[in-house]
Amino acid sequence: DLQLRNWDFVIGSVHFVDNLDVYYPEFWEGREPYHAILRSFEDTLTCVKNHDGYDVLGHLTYIGKSTSNPLKQPILYRDYREMADEIMKLLAQKGIGMEFNTSGMDACGDYLPGIEYLRRFKELGGEIVTVGSDAHHSNRVGQYCREACQIVQDIFGYVCTFADRKPCFRTL
Repeated sequence: DLQLRNWDFVIGSVHFVDNLDVYYPEFWEGREPYHAILRSFEDTLTCVKNHDGYDVLGHLTYIGKSTSNPLKQPILYRDYREMADEIMKLLAQKGIGMEFNTSGMDACGDYLPGIEYLRRFKELGGEIVTVGSDAHHSNRVGQYCREACQIVQDIFGYVCTFADRKPCFRTL
């Protein structure tokens, strides 16, 4: 239960679709890549609709960095516009932010989600945006974050950090 501790920041993310981790080959078996990715967006929308209690949605296009994804390329906004817009509109309406994650840069050649998503999130009323490196190893902590912060600064004019579950809007 999140209420049992005093967290500064809670990030929600979707890794499993149809009870399978999208990072591993089992998820991709027998699936056409476009529909597998669309299914990931559908599941994310369901989660955003049905769950609260988190501050930011993490790495919206996480599925793009999967080593098992046969496309090995970024998840382009234009290919999933309708579903992405539904997710981002709902995040904005709920006052939930979006993470601009750098971990896809080496895995698929783009941020998670890409810059087009970030621009559209702002157009749809999104105000809270964070930057994260999703480092699972110490040598990746903060990787590409300087560049990501510059992009966020150019689009939003600030980047958010959190203290006691409240966003702090930081001009860089």
